[in-house]
Amino acid sequence: MLKDFIKICEDNDITYFVNGGTLLGTIRHQGFIPWDDDIDLMMFREDFDKLNKVMSENFNEKYHLIDVLNEETYHYTWARFTLKNTILNEWWADQVDYTVNIFIDIFILYGLPKNNVKRFIHKWRCFALNQMVSYSIVKFKNESRIKEIIQQLAYYLMKIVPVSTSALKRHCIKVYRKYKDDESDEVCDFPALVLLPIYKRNDWLPAKKAKFEDIEVNVPNNPDAILTIIYGDYMKLPPEDKRFRPAPEKIDFGEY
Repeated sequence: MLKDFIKICEDNDITYFVNGGTLLGTIRHQGFIPWDDDIDLMMFREDFDKLNKVMSENFNEKYHLIDVLNEETYHYTWARFTLKNTILNEWWADQVDYTVNIFIDIFILYGLPKNNVKRFIHKWRCFALNQMVSYSIVKFKNESRIKEIIQQLAYYLMKIVPVSTSALKRHCIKVYRKYKDDESDEVCDFPALVLLPIYKRNDWLPAKKAKFEDIEVNVPNNPDAILTIIYGDYMKLPPEDKRFRPAPEKIDFGEY
């Protein structure tokens, strides 16, 4: 899937980066983290818009791009590059109206205001809108009973709010895009803005190449800065009891 995704991007002059655990795997292991099994990517909004246009205007018999705006019951505000005719059910799969396929997550970078007061207001506004989108679609489960009660209360409250899910999603993305990423020195991927770090734009651009398994992938211009912000001492391996990834509730590779 990653190889095919890269070809689509290269054929259409679209910039992507490996991100998160995939970036960590690229730098520390030159491929997958041995106990990880997914792929995370990052794109600036302008590049994601180009990708979205390419995928929507050119039928692809193998892949589908799911975005918060093109799938009514998709509850995340990042995107997924999905493999048709496969199944990878997460805990919420029975609450949505589409088949959850095997996927690659695509996170999106947005610009931030330079003024600290505006930034504070903007990030909490974006966080609130993201939560409203999620709670308007799925009823969350949580290991903490108290948190689960609060989350499910939010779900039922959203059911009586007099606004459609599609209208809420459109407003959410409009607010995300308020500050253009090419006019800002600092960027972040919503909804991680509140909980995860803010990045310097020039730590991402221009992209560089690095080895990932048997191919080369795009990494940020300063991968050390990005990984240090996310993981701290990222070259240190976690304890053995932390080296795992939870299994999906159901997986079907179809013809693959």
